[in-house]
Amino acid sequence: MNLTMRCSRVGAVALLFLLLAGAEANARVAKVAAEPIPDAVWAYMQGRSWRADLPCPGRDQLVLLRVPYLDFDGNAQTGALIVARSVAKAVAAAFEEIYDSGKFRIYRMSLMDEFGGDDARSMAANNTSAFNCRTTDRGAMSRHAYGMAVDINPVQNPYREGSLTEPEAGRAYDEPSKRRRDIVGIIVDGDVVTRAFARQGWRWGGHWKRSVDYQHFSNDGH
Repeated sequence: MNLTMRCSRVGAVALLFLLLAGAEANARVAKVAAEPIPDAVWAYMQGRSWRADLPCPGRDQLVLLRVPYLDFDGNAQTGALIVARSVAKAVAAAFEEIYDSGKFRIYRMSLMDEFGGDDARSMAANNTSAFNCRTTDRGAMSRHAYGMAVDINPVQNPYREGSLTEPEAGRAYDEPSKRRRDIVGIIVDGDVVTRAFARQGWRWGGHWKRSVDYQHFSNDGH
């Protein structure tokens, strides 16, 4: 049985076990650890967060980050993100600053493969994520497809355009009047999250004009 077939059999449970192996040692450390994508993780990504039919970066252009964060109960956790190798240092520095501040909470941080590469499912689960080889609703390549964007706490920081709010649970937070600084996991202008990414030259979707994407940070503002 080849590696791809084995990964398909064990599924997300084994993937999670692999990613958490060694994470306990890092859970109380503020540094983000970067490493090549393990064979089993790469195999499981096929047809999920990585697709051969789209011009997404190859394995050698991506890295796996193990990211320390504080969950909604204030407990130290270690999550996983895949990003482009070229932006790994910037993303790591931003999340290290966020963690060291002790001021911001993240609900969960799992690879998109646990959701079959389905962005809607990941958002509904309030999952913080990065790389996902996909297009936008308009058919253009997403910045996530290049590993150059991060979405944080989608429920508290939803995408809104006209009458559309995604995820649906984000309707409680989709207008400026609903976005109070005391809400756990919410991102507001000038807070530790927006400052940390701005220091790395990344821009926030909360500043978009036609639509607004409170969860979204990218290296070029798109």
